[in-house]
Amino acid sequence: MAKDENLLLDVLTPWPSNKETTVRPTIVLLSPLDGHRELTARLHRAGRSTAGPVLDRLERGEHVFGVDVSNDVLDEFEAEEITGISARLGEFGAVLLEYPDVPSVRDLLREVIHGMSGLLDTNHGQLLEFADVLDRFRRDPLWDWRTATR
Repeated sequence: MAKDENLLLDVLTPWPSNKETTVRPTIVLLSPLDGHRELTARLHRAGRSTAGPVLDRLERGEHVFGVDVSNDVLDEFEAEEITGISARLGEFGAVLLEYPDVPSVRDLLREVIHGMSGLLDTNHGQLLEFADVLDRFRRDPLWDWRTATR
């Protein structure tokens, strides 16, 4: 099976709140290698984390997230994107984060990326510094990168 098909299957994972398979939104957290281990550790400490066959499962209160720390998501990036990210971060790692809704992932991000260096790929055409994301959350608590204009 091609990597693109695998990624699609990852995102089409049924969660306990329903029996249907639905496509859930994703973001990608990109961090320099020297802080990447801390980023992944913070994610796993942010809730109840269990390993899954493709995506790990992070349960945080009533919200369930899918987490992939394998760097496989980088296969979906264009060479120019990788070059641009490398220019900003040096060597880096990636975390694919599947989320149920923006308010829940916003709360998770506030906890996980605070004080860290890195970039958030919104999967909506934006590549934002972690500090800028947190600043935007402070200025506009209801900010939704999926619908906001740049």
